[in-house]
Amino acid sequence: MTKIKQGDFVRITFSLRVKESGLLIETTDEKLATKENIYDEKNNYGPRLMIVGNEEMFLKKLNDEIIGKEEKAKFKVEIPPEETFGHWESSKVKLLGRKELVAKDIFPEVGRQITWGNQTGIVKSMVGGRVRVDFNHPLVGQTIIYEVEIAERISTTKKKLEILIDYRMPGVDVNTFTIKDEKDKVIITIPEEIISRDPYIQFRKMRIATDINKNFPERKEVVFIDSFKFDSTE
Repeated sequence: MTKIKQGDFVRITFSLRVKESGLLIETTDEKLATKENIYDEKNNYGPRLMIVGNEEMFLKKLNDEIIGKEEKAKFKVEIPPEETFGHWESSKVKLLGRKELVAKDIFPEVGRQITWGNQTGIVKSMVGGRVRVDFNHPLVGQTIIYEVEIAERISTTKKKLEILIDYRMPGVDVNTFTIKDEKDKVIITIPEEIISRDPYIQFRKMRIATDINKNFPERKEVVFIDSFKFDSTE
């Protein structure tokens, strides 16, 4: 069986747990998410695309560990704090005035998570109108365990193009798209129902085009056709 190498397209299932406590952080398994009370209806459960070596998708250590594995392989990867959420820093603990928080419709309580500016933290104490908030990540200092299975290695260009679209447009039915690969360019026809309901369609097109050129550099052009169909009238 072919071993996974740099640049391969694979679909993986995984669960992330805190090593120290066994707490489940994230999973592609809908039943497990429900069982452990982290189910989110906004998530698309099931295998996820991984382009081996692309650290924008998954951490470097997982990319390194998957190389040399075979399709259907199951394995675990231990990620130390230095490669995830770092170590606890006293500089990220802030004292805020209760009045200024309330003025922003933030009503602090000990143990409550609040957002201040672009930071999210936990209220640790409140004394004399001063609120002590820890803006360190809740998982700071903890080791994360990836439990991974390689569900599929994708080999055909057609399937790779389809899964790139699915990656940038989660939840759409890729079978409603028409994809024409002309070796030096790719032509993608997008159905009306996708165009009309997605306010970020132009941004998604740009990301898809960039992904295609990055992974298939011989494709120098990506053309999108927006398709609108009308009933004929007498």
